[in-house]
Amino acid sequence: MRLLRSASICLLLATAFAASAQSRVHWALVLPFQIQNDSAVTNMPQRMATEFYSGFKAALDSMNYSGDPITLDIYDFDETMGRVLSIQADGLTLSQSPAEFMQSQLGKNLRYVVGPFRAEDSEALALYADPSTYVINPVSRDVNVSGLPQLIASAPKRYLESESLGRLAARDFGSRPNSRTVLFDLGDKNSQLQRRAFFKGFSQFGGDSDQVQIWDGRPNANLVERVGRDDLISTRFVLLDDKVLSAARILQGLRQRPSSQTEFWTVSNTVNSPSLDAFLLLRQTIVWVQTDRLEFASYDAVDEQLYRALGDSKSRWAWLGYDTALMLLVNEPVRYTGPRRSYDWGSEPQGGAYNKAVELYRYDPKVGVNSVPIPVLP
Repeated sequence: MRLLRSASICLLLATAFAASAQSRVHWALVLPFQIQNDSAVTNMPQRMATEFYSGFKAALDSMNYSGDPITLDIYDFDETMGRVLSIQADGLTLSQSPAEFMQSQLGKNLRYVVGPFRAEDSEALALYADPSTYVINPVSRDVNVSGLPQLIASAPKRYLESESLGRLAARDFGSRPNSRTVLFDLGDKNSQLQRRAFFKGFSQFGGDSDQVQIWDGRPNANLVERVGRDDLISTRFVLLDDKVLSAARILQGLRQRPSSQTEFWTVSNTVNSPSLDAFLLLRQTIVWVQTDRLEFASYDAVDEQLYRALGDSKSRWAWLGYDTALMLLVNEPVRYTGPRRSYDWGSEPQGGAYNKAVELYRYDPKVGVNSVPIPVLP
């Protein structure tokens, strides 16, 4: 069954990434530049879109690409109206619905439409895409590719991080049966959805959800006292949300436990928060998950390119644009590791492709940071 599923994914992505037989192909960037906005305050193009474009264009200009010549077409997108905007030869602005825009592209050998940023806007374009055209959403983690075979979601799904931590926790418990898992409940809908994803991964890898303890992690809970007076069983304390106040109170409690018996498992926003005391974070083992690769900062050549294009090489959106273009140029239909993000493709039955890759890292006070392989489902 797994072999057949892998074959179908390869076929889907190989088709999407197949080179056209014609001599020149078109790629379209459809992004909310907000060029048509009449407000004096917001008349400047949206920074996120312009920086993404700069990184995307830098990758196209720098790549020694041996495929068909590419014409990059740029379109503005009105998020309020859900319409594609373009400037005509007479200077007038043409406003088109998703159906009208995709119809107007027939005969242009359009291979990729990159954008817009919101999930529902990319889904609307993919609904009317020609079988030889693929719509790439580079940002949203809420894209639904079901029933849309022309849609590719390159950002990992929301809550995939929690699911991956659940799989790792189940495997870790199997190798250390005398340890335990404590999962914090922050009392809101997001915390509930995060826990559901964690338990999904935990059970997928053979874990018994009854073995996971649920503790109240809200700020009004006496976490310092409870954690500090806890027994000394080796414990992985799991916080699946980036609420700083709860994280600080949990970490304060962990200070009273031996660091050798304590692990803090969380998402990247918690680890990267400037509001948390580094001493609280770094005294014990930390396991966390993120969608960006830690190594991307070492790509000095890319950093210099983006600096020349933007005057700022640390732009998240420029890096993402660069990474997205490179992923499409390299044309790896199964798995590709870009400068900033990894791509491991899955697919929905009768639907499009989605990126299921996340990065797991483990910090140990004695050895520093190392990547952790994500457990493959049995």
